[in-house]
Amino acid sequence: METVGADAVVPPRASRLALWRARLRPRVRVGPGTRLGRRTVLRAERGARLVVGAGAAIGDGARLEASGGELSVGAGSALGDRCVLSGAVTVGRECVVGDWARVEGAAVLEDRARLAAHAVALSGARVRRGAVIGSYEVVDGAVEPPGAPVERRSSA
Repeated sequence: METVGADAVVPPRASRLALWRARLRPRVRVGPGTRLGRRTVLRAERGARLVVGAGAAIGDGARLEASGGELSVGAGSALGDRCVLSGAVTVGRECVVGDWARVEGAAVLEDRARLAAHAVALSGARVRRGAVIGSYEVVDGAVEPPGAPVERRSSA
């Protein structure tokens, strides 16, 4: 997988062997048309589940480790090379997680959110639909998309 800019990810070539191995794992569900890169790790602890939606692309050396609930990756999402998703993370449909990015705990990326290369979303982070997190940023709260209305508070 190669990157074209800080948050654009080009999917890897499809590997039938990697898909076959992933489908043999208990507690791991991989949707049809999913592309897995080389040395990708898909793991779910006892009592946890890992669900990858249809048409998702996961880059070389990426690690998806479910613990304490369900780690889900939405349909059509692209995860970059060597990114790490661990815990009970939710990645929406058509999201992009850049190379070397990290998503931990109970973080949520809503549909079409983008997490650029080397960015980190900690537990409790909620990246709203269409929001973009730049390279090397660390997020631990809610992030609204650009152009979203801002709620103003009066000091009365």
